[in-house]
Amino acid sequence: MTLKPLLLLPLCLMAACSSASLPSSKVSAPVNNAQSTPQSSLAAQSQPSEQRLSDEELVSYARKYLGTRYIWGGSTPKGFDCSGYIQYVYRHFDIDIPRTTAAYPSLYDQAVSIDNAQVGDIIVFTGTDPSTRRPGHAGIITQVGKGKLHFIHSSSSKRHFGVTETDYYNSGYPKRFSKLVRVQ
Repeated sequence: MTLKPLLLLPLCLMAACSSASLPSSKVSAPVNNAQSTPQSSLAAQSQPSEQRLSDEELVSYARKYLGTRYIWGGSTPKGFDCSGYIQYVYRHFDIDIPRTTAAYPSLYDQAVSIDNAQVGDIIVFTGTDPSTRRPGHAGIITQVGKGKLHFIHSSSSKRHFGVTETDYYNSGYPKRFSKLVRVQ
């Protein structure tokens, strides 16, 4: 019996959301301030400026996939990795998001403080390897408020496998926080 495939599995899972970037255009959907309950914020590129995509629409659509299984490299409702899920959700609203987490920080100009998080922001984390600060996981902010920050993501962890919603402050994610990306 060989352990080589078993030893490679954790390595593959760690790299799942940080693979090489595919070409993608920069997002140009403005985001307004959000409260603890979803309100109006995102405007899809293809919609007239009078029509706005509300936070509620975005969050409701994202939550439709809660429980969908995690599949490395997955980008459909049959299974998602974290960046495939984010891209799928935003693509539904004609908003172009890069395919990999590795591409997120370099494609956006505005770094946002975690204290200024808004519903619809993309929250980027390092991978699970503590020796590197390279982006390796991401999610979409679904709820903000005093002491409250929730995000939805596709997770490969044993505890929360697949699309799940996580309370940022009551998880291990704060130590892995890398950047908050404002979709604009």
